[in-house]
Amino acid sequence: MKTLFDGSKEKYCDDCDHVFFCAPSPCVIVMVTNAKRVLLTRGIGWKHPYWALISGHITSRETAEETAIREVYEEVGLEVSSLELLRTYVTKIHDLLMIAFKAETKNTSIKKSQELEDANWFDLYHPLPMRPESIASKVIKHVFPKITYMKLKELKKPERQLHRKNSGKVVEMP
Repeated sequence: MKTLFDGSKEKYCDDCDHVFFCAPSPCVIVMVTNAKRVLLTRGIGWKHPYWALISGHITSRETAEETAIREVYEEVGLEVSSLELLRTYVTKIHDLLMIAFKAETKNTSIKKSQELEDANWFDLYHPLPMRPESIASKVIKHVFPKITYMKLKELKKPERQLHRKNSGKVVEMP
């Protein structure tokens, strides 16, 4: 360990004196909207009942914007426009720097990837099935401050606001 001028102690190389700062892994999190709906996803194997936004790690030689567009396309098969940088968030548990974006899409036909259990459109005027303290919830609340979330007991028997017909087309329930 080496003590720096600011008083912090960091790992360093004895040979070249290079300091190795503990750095978070950069990721994107993308809120995809269509009119007054938001796209939420559930990962395979999740033990909790909550939904989230699309997210993913930034790969080498890729910008955060390129990652956001790629992740949306890979996970749900949608092309997005109007990509807007919102702000950044830091997770303490997984040591991630999450760069939040808002994107819009005209196409609402979801082609769910193998890494997702489900993906669906949810009406922003109804409570969302999300953990209120999650980064995904904070991203949505940043843009839509009046949004509310379902209570845990409501999540055990979720009423889908939208469902998929046999054709795979997403339609609103009456």
